[in-house]
Amino acid sequence: MRKLIRKLSRDNPLWGAPRIHGELLKLGVDVGETSVGKYMASNRKPPSQTWKTFLENHVKTVVSIDFFTVPAIRFQVLYVFLVLAHDRRRIIHFNVTSHPTAEWTAQQLREAFPFDQAPQ
Repeated sequence: MRKLIRKLSRDNPLWGAPRIHGELLKLGVDVGETSVGKYMASNRKPPSQTWKTFLENHVKTVVSIDFFTVPAIRFQVLYVFLVLAHDRRRIIHFNVTSHPTAEWTAQQLREAFPFDQAPQ
């Protein structure tokens, strides 16, 4: 039974214990799902790239956009729109308003990425 569970898990690396348990039940083998998880072969490498690798590969094309509030001295609220580039940790664009609208926000995006400068 252990050899069968290990073979199924090695041959199908994306299958988890519930899937292998279901397949064994279809074959008429009565075994618990926890037992399947216990005897599965462990994967030495992840099935795909890690988040760290992904971010290292795409850092030049990634930007962050933030919209936050700042209380002013006269008890009014100011809204700050900020665009940051991750490759050099620099500010691409920012602006402040007391009454943001959807049109204002769209205009800020157009100003942050004029012509063909938008990240891919």
